[in-house]
Amino acid sequence: MAEELRAAGFDAQSVWPRLVRPRVLDPSVLRFIGSLDARTAEKCCEVLPRFASANANVLGSTYCKQVDVGLSSWMTGPEILTSTKTMSSAFGKNLANRFEEAYGDAKNLKGRHPLATLGFFFLLNSSIVDEPRNFSKAITMLQKLRVEDDAYDATCLMLVDWEEDGRLAISPLNEKVPEGLSATSFFREIVDLTLLRGAPESHELAREKRRLL
Repeated sequence: MAEELRAAGFDAQSVWPRLVRPRVLDPSVLRFIGSLDARTAEKCCEVLPRFASANANVLGSTYCKQVDVGLSSWMTGPEILTSTKTMSSAFGKNLANRFEEAYGDAKNLKGRHPLATLGFFFLLNSSIVDEPRNFSKAITMLQKLRVEDDAYDATCLMLVDWEEDGRLAISPLNEKVPEGLSATSFFREIVDLTLLRGAPESHELAREKRRLL
């Protein structure tokens, strides 16, 4: 997901997790280090991991929430906040719990960051298609999570197949997922809303790429 945001043209240093450690770091810190002489910059880089976080813990209106993928800087604050969930089995038992958590997290984050673009990406074992009632429930709940103004701006349902070696493969059964919950629609909405809510002069590369589509 972070790679998709970088590919869309957002600043690679502002998107987290970053490609290298520390995974979460304000880009202004890197710009400051880059302005130093080589010897001083090297010393800064040596001690930097002690003061940087491996996780992005974002303060919401009522509690801190670890956010999986996002876009933020000291000047703008959070611009994109996305959460991911996975489920491989026991759909009937666990679906309700997952959506209760997601609903609460959305209200918490949107309450403090109303202009941030919120996304929820749900990875499900494709075997749920063999349980039509639960599959329909998952689709309906993901659609409901984006109905209210203070909930998610974009939601996605991706069906995957768990391989024997533990790797994941995108399932061809994704054709059964409504277009509005597809990965393509998800990232399009995330990008468009973030550019709309940002300053007109911000994210120049992302705006140019969006114009060319």
